[in-house]
Amino acid sequence: MNVLVIGATGKTGRPVVEALVARGAKVTAASRNPGPAGGGIVPVRFDWADRATWEPALAGADALYLVGPFTAPEPEGLVGELLAMANNARRVVLLSVHGADRLPSAVPMAAWEEEVRQSDKQWVVLRPNWFQQNFGTSFAGLLRDHGLLELPAGDAAPSFVDTRDVADVAAAALLADDHAGRVLDLTGPQSLTHGEALAILGAASARDMAYVPITPELFAGRLSSARVPERSIAWQLGLFQAMRDGVNNPVTDVVQQVAGHPARSLARYAAEHADAWRIATTQ
Repeated sequence: MNVLVIGATGKTGRPVVEALVARGAKVTAASRNPGPAGGGIVPVRFDWADRATWEPALAGADALYLVGPFTAPEPEGLVGELLAMANNARRVVLLSVHGADRLPSAVPMAAWEEEVRQSDKQWVVLRPNWFQQNFGTSFAGLLRDHGLLELPAGDAAPSFVDTRDVADVAAAALLADDHAGRVLDLTGPQSLTHGEALAILGAASARDMAYVPITPELFAGRLSSARVPERSIAWQLGLFQAMRDGVNNPVTDVVQQVAGHPARSLARYAAEHADAWRIATTQ
């Protein structure tokens, strides 16, 4: 089977490619800046904003892993247009977000989900919780340099999920018919406040870290000062509102059911990546 992975160099795309190759699938790894070929991987350029890249990427694909057009000014409709061009593909797995049906319209995942449902494909929707890997990427610099994380998350306790578990579930759904027509809520094994999460990261990296809850207004002001587009600000505010409302707190066993192994803990991720938060020392 040949699987097209859109967003192959992203947070979930990379581990999805790895999980598929490990299971013997051929992978067309699509991104705006394709990586090297080899090991069952064929890189191809794909850009949601450049329709000339769509058809070459889709050629020969039996199944699709879709990371939607997050940066497009008007992202609604694009997923449906792409699927209409994917004549040979039988299956599609869409990366959505936890609680997509409870988010404001500025967050386009619910619209993408509907576009997938309206297609002629065997579809699966993945709704992962917040990624454990965010602590080692998006927040890594702040945590390493200041030991501080300021977010409008209140005292919510998300069940942070490892992107490798998302990838294992995606691979299972792409390579078999067993999960067609399902919306899968993916979580880690426990709910943790941001304070508890930083305590785990701090223990792994032998340093103190602190979480400071801030108001949505202060958070939005900082994003605006950084010239983040208004739609993206509304998007992030909606996600954090859902978090404060408890949408992200539940724990599911979907990873165990679909991937066949327990969900990875944040403590495991922290132990594996502790260097990301350690204070640099000079000899």
